[in-house]
Amino acid sequence: MSDVNPGNERLKRRYFHHMAEAKGLAEATIGHAARAVAAYERYTNWKPFSNFTSKDAIAFKKSLLADGGKRSAELSSRATIYTKLNHLMSFFKWLAEQPGLKTKVSLGDADYFHLSRRDGRLAQERPDKPAPTLEQIQTAIRHMPADTDVELRDRAVMAFLILTGARVRAVTTFKLKHVLPNRLGVRQDARDVATKGSKTFTTFFFPVGDDLRGNFLDYVEHLRVNLARGSDDPLFPSTRQDVAAGKNSFEIVGLANDHWSTAEPVRSICRRAFERAGIVYFSPHSFRRTLALLAEERCRTPAELKAWSQNLGHDQLLTTLTSYGALPEARQAELVAGLTGEATNTMIPNHLLEEIVEQVTNRVRESVPTGKENK
Repeated sequence: MSDVNPGNERLKRRYFHHMAEAKGLAEATIGHAARAVAAYERYTNWKPFSNFTSKDAIAFKKSLLADGGKRSAELSSRATIYTKLNHLMSFFKWLAEQPGLKTKVSLGDADYFHLSRRDGRLAQERPDKPAPTLEQIQTAIRHMPADTDVELRDRAVMAFLILTGARVRAVTTFKLKHVLPNRLGVRQDARDVATKGSKTFTTFFFPVGDDLRGNFLDYVEHLRVNLARGSDDPLFPSTRQDVAAGKNSFEIVGLANDHWSTAEPVRSICRRAFERAGIVYFSPHSFRRTLALLAEERCRTPAELKAWSQNLGHDQLLTTLTSYGALPEARQAELVAGLTGEATNTMIPNHLLEEIVEQVTNRVRESVPTGKENK
């Protein structure tokens, strides 16, 4: 059979249009769905979607699970499979509601893309993700040279990552105008800054050291005064290179006046900084986890914890606690050993506790497979 089914192609185009325009989903999410559907098509030899049955879902699921492996690989594999099957479940449930397909595609058959409870739990396990300590980041920054424009920028990038917890893609798109006039933080304006979910919010500098804040603000002043950069110019411009005098090669000559086209330069800056300080490499994104762990040490009241969470761009406190704030085992043991059972005046109020419990319950409910296998 041909590797293209015209009827399937038309349905896919309609579904991806639905995802973009009716659901408002990001291009990256639609891309993941497209790859999942394509993998299913290849497995079924481009069988018409209108002939889909629960047997197809079960067979495809078993084929994905057939490759075993050690636990670390298994966790990664299950997570990928879980996401792929969820995309297919959503796709076939959408198909089952389309005119002309309601009598051909069963809504209930799409439920057979569910993983078993064991595999579902494996898929949603989150292995410990390493994060640098604040002291390691401070040490790495203090070892960075700051004699040239490029070196000043690189040091400022490192300081900015821990001062704001900004995502690496956002870092490459900030402009000078996004630094607050009061020099207390930045405005992550989604009209210019590549924020997650195109969300606009203000981040005030986290209390991670006056020297780091000074590194960043001195660099901003250098851009504005010494390099005469304007409000709409990049906060972290790319590196300018030119042909070296008398040589057939390029050399770094300063800062250009455009944004980086990818996030790789930010990762390279982190890599070089940690290497220079003799510290193992940590990714820029891991700085967000450093800040989440720091919140658990610094925040004394629910209001402070909520403010810290909002500063990271999270609408829900639970996101900070579950996605970034899992304690290392050594710290967990230390805290448990120190518990006395005595009440304190910083206990979470009932209304906030109820909110957290409700969110946890909803997440657990969403992760439990539904359909015939639950009966």
